[in-house]
Amino acid sequence: MELKEHTHKWYTFGCKDATYLTVKGEYEKLSFSEKAQLNFHLMMCKYCRFFATQNKKINSFFRASYDKTELKLSDNKKEALNQLITKNLKK
Repeated sequence: MELKEHTHKWYTFGCKDATYLTVKGEYEKLSFSEKAQLNFHLMMCKYCRFFATQNKKINSFFRASYDKTELKLSDNKKEALNQLITKNLKK
């Protein structure tokens, strides 16, 4: 699928910008103007709406999976990693 660019004189916000803001919005708060631009674009572009929906579903799935598992290294593995990092920093 090819990203379409809108090149009206008054509207230069394209699909690449919408994709960027969709992903950015998952990790940090968007400014008012960013939200307005994104929502305006999503009203017109079914491809970006689909991407935004799928992105939200994927992120919520991974967040739910991550919350259920505790990822911890044993003390031995931590020490081995520290030694490896220290060794490589000295090179």
